[in-house]
Amino acid sequence: MAYATADELRLFLRHLGAFTDDETATAELLIDLAAGEIDDVTGQPLEQSTNTETLDSPTRQAPWPQAPGTGSHTLILPRWPVTDVTSVTLLNDDEDDEVLEVGKDHDFTWSAAGTLTRVNGWWPTHDQSVQVVYTAGYATIPAGVKRIVLRMAAAAWGNPTLLASESLGDHSRSFSAEALGMVLSEKDKKTLGLYRART
Repeated sequence: MAYATADELRLFLRHLGAFTDDETATAELLIDLAAGEIDDVTGQPLEQSTNTETLDSPTRQAPWPQAPGTGSHTLILPRWPVTDVTSVTLLNDDEDDEVLEVGKDHDFTWSAAGTLTRVNGWWPTHDQSVQVVYTAGYATIPAGVKRIVLRMAAAAWGNPTLLASESLGDHSRSFSAEALGMVLSEKDKKTLGLYRART
């Protein structure tokens, strides 16, 4: 699901009648650009998707193998909120890869915050050591994020040439800094901080 739809932007703009094909394409482009700015600020896409990630170890290997205290029980996934973990595989160079079982009585557990916790053990201590297939993101984009996307897209729609002000006869108007392009306000950045990536 997209951050917003072209029809939602039409309603936000109070545009009477349906968009033409060209207007719909323009609206979708502006929404995508606004969503991209939000993804850059949060450090992660917020739309729900299934990802395959090969992760480095959370800790470094000590000079001697199996040294106490060199491993970590927790591994942080790049994206959150996590809604499902399909598989976790330990990648071994010298032997067969090991597929772990989920559960408190098995190999690992996971949380919506994106933490994988090893049960009675440690995660490997070398790079590219764990492959995870998981689903993360929001099935429905939060209303606060959608508001920001629609506001940014509407600003670009209403001021495509990025004018600071314009005058027509005895009528003039000025645009705020946020209306000069797809710029996030300080309030927007504070709101988006709630969705920032944790790795």
